[in-house]
Amino acid sequence: MSSSSLHLTATGKMVFNVALAIAVYFALTFLPAFSYNWLVGLLVVAIVATLIGNASITVPATVIPAGTGTGTKGSIKWFNATKGFGFITGDDGNEVFVHFRNVEQLSKREIKPGQRVAYRVTETERGPQAEDVSPL
Repeated sequence: MSSSSLHLTATGKMVFNVALAIAVYFALTFLPAFSYNWLVGLLVVAIVATLIGNASITVPATVIPAGTGTGTKGSIKWFNATKGFGFITGDDGNEVFVHFRNVEQLSKREIKPGQRVAYRVTETERGPQAEDVSPL
């Protein structure tokens, strides 16, 4: 049995938070001296919270220092020309993801398993990735 999870879109989250703010307002209207200014405040908080919750933070790629920079050599472990990505096994034994847009002097149809390449490793939010890949 698989568990299903509910994923709301940004609009769905906004509607839910606004509805929750209105429900809180009506629950608090029984208190004396509770004005419409509170409703406006609750709606603003709901909208701001939704916008902050949906904000995406991108981490820029950073170069991995010392030893794995320019001049790293290895060979193509496998490469799917249809999808445009594969992996390089470095001479140090580490495997690195490679996307065809980072390959120089070769089209994605010319990249073959076992082919020797030089590359530079960068750390991305998804892990290490080969860049500036060129055939040897």
